[in-house]
Amino acid sequence: MDWLNIFKSKKDYPQFWMNYLQEFKSKKSDVFVAFDCETTGLDPKQDKILSIGAVKFTGERIFINESKEWFVKQSFNVDESVKIHGILPANSSRASLSEDEAVKAFLKFIGNATLIGHHVNFDISMVNQALKRLGAGKLKNKQKDTNRLYKDKGHFANEQNFSLDDLCEKYKIKASNRHTALGDAYITAQAFQRLINQ
Repeated sequence: MDWLNIFKSKKDYPQFWMNYLQEFKSKKSDVFVAFDCETTGLDPKQDKILSIGAVKFTGERIFINESKEWFVKQSFNVDESVKIHGILPANSSRASLSEDEAVKAFLKFIGNATLIGHHVNFDISMVNQALKRLGAGKLKNKQKDTNRLYKDKGHFANEQNFSLDDLCEKYKIKASNRHTALGDAYITAQAFQRLINQ
């Protein structure tokens, strides 16, 4: 039972988290944020974030100038996952932020926007684990999953899953920069636009 949290004072949370919560007291954003995490593996409780990519968009327009990608400094072995995303260990010149800095920057970027992802629960879980390490709560944003939306549109079996590549093929989306956080976020934004405008 979560009853102990009732007694946790708001002052116990870090200031960056309080600033994030404040966003939800203002009018809900009509902008979506598609995002993706590249990670060291598939276990949110044990694996770490290597990079986060995010892009703001609406149902009709993607704001390329409002896209971000944060690379996280690594102090652990990522040899196996490098084969997929190409992110190098600690000597990568792109890896310039600590996990704390990257997650805080991500929260500031997303505000109270609806988060869009492909198998979004995994990415949400990765960010939530990082937030837990920072003494903060879980993401409060509404979220939508392009895999779930595609199933709903096509009346597919619940157990059937679709990759981002499947959606690229279905909707004729150029699959450039696949398996980079920003590349996959951009593809996800395009897929979501096509799904809601069908």
